[in-house]
Amino acid sequence: MSLTSAEPTGLRYVFQPMFDRAGKMIAVECLTRFTQEPGSAAITVEQFFSDASDELRARILQEQIALVKSYQWWFQQNDVMVTINVDEATLHTLNDDFIADCVKTIGCLHFEVSEFSSTLVKRNPAIEALGDKYSFWLDDFGAGYAGFGALAMQSFRFIKMDKNLLWNLREKKNGQQLMASLLHYFSANHYQVIVEGIETQEHLTWIDNMPWFALQGLLWQEQSIEALTAGQSSANALPHQTHH
Repeated sequence: MSLTSAEPTGLRYVFQPMFDRAGKMIAVECLTRFTQEPGSAAITVEQFFSDASDELRARILQEQIALVKSYQWWFQQNDVMVTINVDEATLHTLNDDFIADCVKTIGCLHFEVSEFSSTLVKRNPAIEALGDKYSFWLDDFGAGYAGFGALAMQSFRFIKMDKNLLWNLREKKNGQQLMASLLHYFSANHYQVIVEGIETQEHLTWIDNMPWFALQGLLWQEQSIEALTAGQSSANALPHQTHH
């Protein structure tokens, strides 16, 4: 198998940052965006992927890996991790020695597996075998599907908390206490938690004193690889930084 960096017509890739407490960009998530044809019905990214063939999904994954590989020098130089999403349709793509060697060379590439993934419902020999070659993060924790069962099934060091969990707990009377208790549990058990869904200064203030590892959300602008590596968004600048 070979990697190509030529993107399918209408598709582009952007990077959404994650910041730690010190305000440093410690990771970015590579996401797919697409340009819709004029006059066509508007569809979401989720709808696009639900209709995309397995072949197209695999091609997108390969292109994302190739793009990261092309700029691995920047990620290594700035000590920034990169994550890419995989699901049942694309997981098999990783079962390839060429891909494994590329990822090993990159050194900072990790793969996010959603809590909604059926591979987490029961022990899956395929993902367990791939765990020897790749680093997997659990995405969408708290979405109400696999939950703590996912942690029992597979080994994860990094956990990304579902944005709706943050938003829903903020509306509850004792939600802040519940969120803090959950994050303290993860911290005590040596998990690194990235809280998603940070969109306002109020979100930052609400979660400020809790033991999270990093934050991600629309408060910070997603960027092309060119803008990211050109320094238009400093790897050491958090626009709305928390202070301790």
